Amino acid sequence: MGMSAFSTDIDREALDWLVRVNDPAFEAWEDWDVWMAADARHAEAYWRLAEAEGDAVEALKTAPAPVVRRVMPRRAFALPRSAMAAAFALIALGGAWIGWSQRPQPWVLETAPGETRTVILEDGSELYLAGATRLTLDRRRPRDVTLDAGRALFEVTHDEANPFVVEVGDATLTDLGTTFDVTRLGDGARVSVSEGSVRIDLESATATLNPSDSVIASGRGLERRTISTEDVAGWREGRLAYTGETLAVVAQDLSRAMNRPVEVSPAIANRRFIGSLTVTGDPEQSARLSRLLGVTVVEDREGWRLEP
Repeated sequence: MGMSAFSTDIDREALDWLVRVNDPAFEAWEDWDVWMAADARHAEAYWRLAEAEGDAVEALKTAPAPVVRRVMPRRAFALPRSAMAAAFALIALGGAWIGWSQRPQPWVLETAPGETRTVILEDGSELYLAGATRLTLDRRRPRDVTLDAGRALFEVTHDEANPFVVEVGDATLTDLGTTFDVTRLGDGARVSVSEGSVRIDLESATATLNPSDSVIASGRGLERRTISTEDVAGWREGRLAYTGETLAVVAQDLSRAMNRPVEVSPAIANRRFIGSLTVTGDPEQSARLSRLLGVTVVEDREGWRLEP
């Protein structure tokens, strides 16, 4: 890598970030994100230098082993100290880069209850996070995502050679050219597709979901649903639509959509609901939910509880 690679202030800043990120103790990911997003040239310089260093490390890893020959002793020859230091520095840099290239670089996205967030990945894929959601990504492999909690809509840029994969509980979702919605439930996950298709893999079952397909994936297997493609992303406008979902699942969706916990009495947790709910946050919200769900909404400081 020639000196011209460091000829601008941006390149020098990018190199500084590269060295800092390479430190196993590095934790300033939010500051790194801010710097990368501040100017398109920042990301270009950073990844250009990272790729150049990565190529150098790869060359070190694949270089042929030296041929060792037995020779007669000759007059001792000592490298100058500066050359020895440079050689050791190169070896250390190569080893550090090999370790860094294999070390995960976690990137956590979180929202508070009632908050939403949109994230656009480098490949153009868009992630829409509902309230009380936590996604974990790896900067080295941004197309591998784990939904730890909450709900997210994925509009994926399809790449057959590098599929987009979402881990949610015990289920693995693989995009096949897709827009799909995923919710982490208390005892499993819900997956709904509005465009393209998704393969879902459980230990006990595998299925391919197409537009309007929806499933609840749990230890009991896959429980299929049908949903209008327009309703898959309806929660982004505050509209929750159901075609025979249990009130236990409805309550979890309401908790994410509103800035308050919503619980349901065990006596009605398995009751099914067909219809749509509009989450507005107005004072009449609880009365409207009571009428639509056919329940009594009990309010206290902790939140709401759905009772018979």
